[in-house]
Amino acid sequence: MAQRPNYITSTGPAGMLRNYWNDKLLEILQNEALAADLMDVQTIPANSGNTIEFHRINSFAKQLAGISQALGWMTFGDLKGTSWATDSIVCATRLIGNDLEITEEAIMALEPNPMPTLTERFMYNAKDTIDQNNINIMVCNSGTTNSATAPSVSYMGASVSVAVVWGDGSQTLTEATLDADVSSHRIAAESFNTGYTTLRSQSARPRSGSSRRAFDCLVSPEVAGDLRTDGTFQDIALKGYNRGENKFEQAMIGEVFGVRVIESENVSVNFPGTVDTSDQIVRCPIVGQGYAARVSYATAGQPKVNFIPPGKADKSDPYGLIGILTWKARVATQGVLNPLAGVIIKVATTRTKNRTQDDDQTWQ
Repeated sequence: MAQRPNYITSTGPAGMLRNYWNDKLLEILQNEALAADLMDVQTIPANSGNTIEFHRINSFAKQLAGISQALGWMTFGDLKGTSWATDSIVCATRLIGNDLEITEEAIMALEPNPMPTLTERFMYNAKDTIDQNNINIMVCNSGTTNSATAPSVSYMGASVSVAVVWGDGSQTLTEATLDADVSSHRIAAESFNTGYTTLRSQSARPRSGSSRRAFDCLVSPEVAGDLRTDGTFQDIALKGYNRGENKFEQAMIGEVFGVRVIESENVSVNFPGTVDTSDQIVRCPIVGQGYAARVSYATAGQPKVNFIPPGKADKSDPYGLIGILTWKARVATQGVLNPLAGVIIKVATTRTKNRTQDDDQTWQ
């Protein structure tokens, strides 16, 4: 996702610190940004305004009739001519970001100096915010909320909604009727089998470059905990070259029925549940090729932290004592392109998310 930053040539302490923290911030981006890697990217050219258009080339019908030979002089078959059509999704872009004031006294006098930790936390804040925005787009087509309404997109001249899989795939439910006390309302290996089957029946394709041609799914840590207790999943985890806990290294849980399951703390949650107020309802997107898109800039395709040092006097800081850390990025206000290339699994869990963290706003 990220490109290695340009190193400065200064050999003093400032240069070494700058290089060290460039590496640390790059490491955070590579290891923590999950949702953005599952989306198609459209680069906004410089000075091109605040809207961007994503184009979709529609699929071709199968050509089962024969074609005539010698430009049609034979008496059988037809010389077939195929036209192709495109439609588009026009998205406005939205600027998001954060800034933090730091006094010159704090920079000079605190021991240890807060700048390294603040810079790392600020980069994590940027990554975490954008990851949350992208996941929200996948499950409800809006980056600023995570409503219960699945994305509905104009496709082939009609409005088409993203398919939803409930629990183990055997129930027709709503979020208001999900109850984690009912085992079929919780996540199960069958959830991924149903999701995979739905995508394949809609002629969806795994993302290009995906190993083993599997679809990708983001689940919350609480849902991942329920999945690990599912009997069918445990049976799958004990087979193959990677056994037992080797299936659960890093953010990857493993491949289940053609779906690569990845754990992300930013997967959208509705709390409390309606039937049982101690439950939470989780919305987990399964992503195929061309399902959702994000915006980027040719020269600034990833968030980065900028530090404006104190020293310049202005109206808000007449003595020039305040330094500012900033990050900013542009995102699309709507990002689902092909509703037939994704599925949303909605399940209930009794594993309650800890909502005391200030940076955890996955619930609605």
